Amino acid sequence: MKRLFAIISLAAVLFGCSSDKSYVIEGTLYGAASFEGETIYMVPFGSSSTEGQDSAVISNGRFVFEGTAERPEVCELRVRPMMRLFLDRDKFVIIKEPGHLWVALSKQSTARGTALNDSLQVWREYKYKADSVFSAISKQMKVAKLKGDDSSEIEALEMKYETFKNTFIKHNKEVAERNDNVFGDYIEHYAR
Repeated sequence: MKRLFAIISLAAVLFGCSSDKSYVIEGTLYGAASFEGETIYMVPFGSSSTEGQDSAVISNGRFVFEGTAERPEVCELRVRPMMRLFLDRDKFVIIKEPGHLWVALSKQSTARGTALNDSLQVWREYKYKADSVFSAISKQMKVAKLKGDDSSEIEALEMKYETFKNTFIKHNKEVAERNDNVFGDYIEHYAR
Protein backbone atom coordinates (compact mmCIF):
# COMPACT_ATOMS: atom_id res chain seq x y z
CA MET A 1 0.00 0.00 0.00
CA LYS A 2 2.87 2.38 0.82
CA ARG A 3 4.40 1.61 -2.55
CA LEU A 4 1.14 2.42 -4.38
CA PHE A 5 0.82 5.68 -2.44
CA ALA A 6 4.43 6.59 -3.32
CA ILE A 7 3.81 5.91 -7.03
CA ILE A 8 0.60 7.96 -7.03
CA SER A 9 2.34 10.80 -5.17
CA LEU A 10 5.26 10.77 -7.62
CA ALA A 11 2.89 10.80 -10.57
CA ALA A 12 0.99 13.75 -9.08
CA VAL A 13 4.21 15.68 -8.54
CA LEU A 14 5.45 14.96 -12.08
CA PHE A 15 2.11 15.84 -13.63
CA GLY A 16 1.90 19.00 -11.53
CA CYS A 17 5.37 20.13 -12.59
CA SER A 18 4.78 19.49 -16.26
CA SER A 19 1.56 21.49 -16.30
CA ASP A 20 3.00 24.49 -14.40
CA LYS A 21 2.91 27.37 -16.84
CA SER A 22 4.05 30.08 -14.48
CA TYR A 23 7.06 32.26 -15.18
CA VAL A 24 9.15 34.72 -13.24
CA ILE A 25 11.46 37.14 -15.02
CA GLU A 26 13.84 38.86 -12.60
CA GLY A 27 16.08 41.56 -13.91
CA THR A 28 18.80 43.98 -12.96
CA LEU A 29 19.71 47.17 -14.71
CA TYR A 30 23.14 48.71 -15.22
CA GLY A 31 23.10 52.35 -14.10
CA ALA A 32 20.06 51.54 -12.01
CA ALA A 33 20.39 54.50 -9.66
CA SER A 34 19.57 56.77 -12.59
CA PHE A 35 16.38 54.85 -13.36
CA GLU A 36 14.77 54.34 -9.97
CA GLY A 37 11.00 54.40 -10.42
CA GLU A 38 11.19 54.10 -14.23
CA THR A 39 8.93 51.60 -15.98
CA ILE A 40 10.12 48.72 -18.12
CA TYR A 41 7.67 47.11 -20.54
CA MET A 42 7.34 43.57 -21.87
CA VAL A 43 5.53 43.44 -25.21
CA PRO A 44 5.14 40.79 -27.94
CA PHE A 45 8.08 40.89 -30.38
CA GLY A 46 7.65 43.41 -33.17
CA SER A 47 4.45 44.86 -31.71
CA SER A 48 3.95 48.56 -32.22
CA SER A 49 0.83 48.67 -30.09
CA THR A 50 0.31 48.26 -26.37
CA GLU A 51 -1.75 45.09 -26.84
CA GLY A 52 -0.39 42.26 -24.71
CA GLN A 53 1.85 44.66 -22.79
CA ASP A 54 3.01 44.08 -19.23
CA SER A 55 5.03 46.49 -17.14
CA ALA A 56 7.23 46.56 -14.06
CA VAL A 57 8.68 49.42 -12.06
CA ILE A 58 12.42 49.52 -11.45
CA SER A 59 13.10 49.47 -7.71
CA ASN A 60 16.57 49.22 -6.18
CA GLY A 61 17.97 48.43 -9.62
CA ARG A 62 15.65 45.46 -10.08
CA PHE A 63 12.42 44.59 -11.87
CA VAL A 64 10.18 41.52 -11.86
CA PHE A 65 7.56 40.17 -14.24
CA GLU A 66 5.37 37.26 -13.13
CA GLY A 67 2.53 35.45 -14.82
CA THR A 68 1.59 32.41 -16.84
CA ALA A 69 2.67 31.50 -20.34
CA GLU A 70 0.30 29.17 -22.15
CA ARG A 71 2.95 28.76 -24.82
CA PRO A 72 6.42 30.24 -25.33
CA GLU A 73 6.34 33.70 -26.88
CA VAL A 74 9.09 35.97 -28.16
CA CYS A 75 8.85 39.33 -26.38
CA GLU A 76 10.80 42.55 -26.09
CA LEU A 77 11.75 44.27 -22.88
CA ARG A 78 11.52 47.96 -23.69
CA VAL A 79 12.82 51.02 -21.88
CA ARG A 80 12.48 54.65 -22.77
CA PRO A 81 15.05 55.80 -25.36
CA MET A 82 17.06 57.95 -22.92
CA MET A 83 17.97 54.82 -20.94
CA ARG A 84 19.72 53.56 -24.04
CA LEU A 85 22.82 55.54 -23.06
CA PHE A 86 23.47 52.89 -20.39
CA LEU A 87 22.24 49.85 -22.32
CA ASP A 88 23.07 48.20 -25.63
CA ARG A 89 19.65 49.18 -27.00
CA ASP A 90 16.19 50.27 -25.89
CA LYS A 91 14.69 46.83 -26.72
CA PHE A 92 15.94 43.45 -25.51
CA VAL A 93 14.49 40.21 -26.85
CA ILE A 94 13.56 37.39 -24.49
CA ILE A 95 11.31 34.36 -24.72
CA LYS A 96 8.47 34.35 -22.22
CA GLU A 97 8.15 30.71 -21.20
CA PRO A 98 7.43 28.75 -18.02
CA GLY A 99 10.29 28.85 -15.55
CA HIS A 100 12.60 31.37 -13.88
CA LEU A 101 14.55 33.74 -16.10
CA TRP A 102 17.31 36.11 -14.96
CA VAL A 103 17.95 39.17 -17.12
CA ALA A 104 20.80 41.67 -16.81
CA LEU A 105 20.30 44.78 -18.92
CA SER A 106 23.62 46.50 -19.63
CA LYS A 107 25.94 47.37 -22.52
CA GLN A 108 25.93 43.64 -23.32
CA SER A 109 22.62 42.39 -21.92
CA THR A 110 22.06 38.74 -21.03
CA ALA A 111 19.14 36.43 -20.25
CA ARG A 112 19.53 32.95 -18.73
CA GLY A 113 17.59 30.36 -16.83
CA THR A 114 15.13 28.69 -19.20
CA ALA A 115 15.87 26.34 -22.09
CA LEU A 116 14.83 28.63 -24.94
CA ASN A 117 16.44 31.71 -23.41
CA ASP A 118 19.67 29.83 -22.80
CA SER A 119 19.69 28.91 -26.51
CA LEU A 120 18.88 32.49 -27.43
CA GLN A 121 21.75 33.72 -25.24
CA VAL A 122 24.24 31.39 -26.96
CA TRP A 123 23.07 32.74 -30.33
CA ARG A 124 23.17 36.32 -29.02
CA GLU A 125 26.81 35.89 -27.94
CA TYR A 126 27.63 34.53 -31.41
CA LYS A 127 25.92 37.58 -32.91
CA TYR A 128 27.86 40.00 -30.65
CA LYS A 129 31.11 38.44 -31.91
CA ALA A 130 29.91 38.54 -35.51
CA ASP A 131 28.95 42.20 -35.14
CA SER A 132 32.50 42.93 -33.94
CA VAL A 133 33.97 41.22 -37.00
CA PHE A 134 31.59 43.09 -39.35
CA SER A 135 32.54 46.36 -37.67
CA ALA A 136 36.29 45.67 -37.88
CA ILE A 137 36.15 44.79 -41.58
CA SER A 138 34.00 47.87 -42.30
CA LYS A 139 36.55 50.09 -40.52
CA GLN A 140 39.39 48.50 -42.51
CA MET A 141 37.51 49.20 -45.77
CA LYS A 142 36.87 52.81 -44.76
CA VAL A 143 40.53 53.38 -43.86
CA ALA A 144 41.69 51.73 -47.10
CA LYS A 145 39.39 53.99 -49.13
CA LEU A 146 40.50 57.12 -47.23
CA LYS A 147 44.16 56.23 -47.74
CA GLY A 148 43.51 55.64 -51.42
CA ASP A 149 44.72 52.04 -51.32
CA ASP A 150 44.64 50.22 -54.61
CA SER A 151 41.38 48.65 -55.65
CA SER A 152 42.65 45.09 -55.20
CA GLU A 153 43.08 45.62 -51.44
CA ILE A 154 39.61 47.17 -51.14
CA GLU A 155 38.12 44.35 -53.22
CA ALA A 156 39.82 41.78 -50.95
CA LEU A 157 38.24 43.44 -47.90
CA GLU A 158 34.85 43.55 -49.60
CA MET A 159 35.19 39.83 -50.43
CA LYS A 160 36.17 39.10 -46.82
CA TYR A 161 33.07 40.99 -45.64
CA GLU A 162 30.76 39.12 -48.03
CA THR A 163 32.28 35.75 -47.11
CA PHE A 164 31.78 36.42 -43.41
CA LYS A 165 28.23 37.68 -44.04
CA ASN A 166 27.41 34.46 -45.91
CA THR A 167 28.88 32.40 -43.06
CA PHE A 168 26.73 34.33 -40.59
CA ILE A 169 23.58 33.79 -42.67
CA LYS A 170 24.37 30.08 -43.08
CA HIS A 171 24.90 29.71 -39.32
CA ASN A 172 21.54 31.38 -38.62
CA LYS A 173 19.75 29.12 -41.10
CA GLU A 174 21.29 26.03 -39.49
CA VAL A 175 20.26 27.21 -36.01
CA ALA A 176 16.72 27.91 -37.22
CA GLU A 177 16.47 24.48 -38.89
CA ARG A 178 17.66 22.68 -35.73
CA ASN A 179 15.11 24.49 -33.55
CA ASP A 180 11.51 23.88 -34.56
CA ASN A 181 10.09 26.30 -31.98
CA VAL A 182 9.69 30.03 -31.34
CA PHE A 183 13.45 30.41 -30.87
CA GLY A 184 14.07 28.92 -34.33
CA ASP A 185 11.33 31.10 -35.82
CA TYR A 186 12.95 34.20 -34.31
CA ILE A 187 16.41 33.27 -35.60
CA GLU A 188 14.97 32.61 -39.06
CA HIS A 189 14.08 36.30 -39.09
CA TYR A 190 17.85 37.02 -39.04
CA ALA A 191 18.76 34.28 -41.52
CA ARG A 192 17.44 36.16 -44.54
